[in-house]
Amino acid sequence: MKNYRAVIIDDEPPARDVILEYIEDINWIDVVQSVGNPHKGLDYLNNHEVDVLFLDIQMPQMTGFELVNRLDELPYIIFSTAYDEYAIHAFDINAVDYLLKPYTKARFNEAITRVQKIAGQDDTRQERIRALLKQVDEKEKYPDRLFVRSRDQIIPVEVDDIQWIEAEGDYSRIHYSEGKVLCGKGIGKLLKQLNPSDFVRVHRSYAIALSALENLEPDGHGGFMATLEGETQVKVSRSYANRIKNIII
Repeated sequence: MKNYRAVIIDDEPPARDVILEYIEDINWIDVVQSVGNPHKGLDYLNNHEVDVLFLDIQMPQMTGFELVNRLDELPYIIFSTAYDEYAIHAFDINAVDYLLKPYTKARFNEAITRVQKIAGQDDTRQERIRALLKQVDEKEKYPDRLFVRSRDQIIPVEVDDIQWIEAEGDYSRIHYSEGKVLCGKGIGKLLKQLNPSDFVRVHRSYAIALSALENLEPDGHGGFMATLEGETQVKVSRSYANRIKNIII
C-alpha cells in the first residue's frame, strides 16, 4: 500500500496531539499538516494532494461541514466531535467514520482500518459526503419559537429571547426576556432542539445564549463567571470551560 498523506484540522491542540500520538505506529500514513486554523487547513487542502483528513466538526472560525463544502476535492474524511447532537448516525453511513471525543486508541484504529478497507476501491465518497452534508443541513433547521408546556398552559417562547437555561432535576427552567418558564424536558434534551452555535453548555446545570453574554471573567479556578443581560451571573465550570474558550479570539 502506498503511503497516504494526512491532514489534521482541529482548533484544540490536545486533540491534534492525540491524533499525532495514535498515528505514530501507523507506517503507511504521513501527517503533512496539523493546524488549528480551519482557513489555513482549507488553503492547504485545496493546493496539495491529500488522502486522509481528520476533521473536527465544531470550530469557532469555520465548522467542519463548512470546510468540506469549500473543498475542491474530497479526501477520505474522519470526522471528530465532542457533541453527540450532530447527526452521528449519518456519519456511519456516509463518511469513512467519526470519532466521538474522547476516544481510545483502539477506536481510532478502527477508523483507520475502515480507510484501509475502502482504499483503492472505486468508491463514491464525494457523493456520499455531499449527501451527508445535505442531510445534516436539512436536519439542523432549528426552530425560531418554542412552545413550552408548563402545567396547564402552552407558552410560546421566542428562541432569540432566551438568555440562559437552568437544570432542575429532570426538568429545565428557561430564562428569557419576558420572565422564566419551567419546561418538561431536561436541559440536555432541550439543548438538542437549539442551535449549538447559539447556545453553549457552561455547567452541568446551566447553558447560556451567546447573544446574551455581556462579560466573561476568569474565576481563578480554571472556570469563568459569565455576566448576561440584566446583570445575571452564571458560573462557567472548569470542566466546561473549553467550550466557552472556543469563542474567545
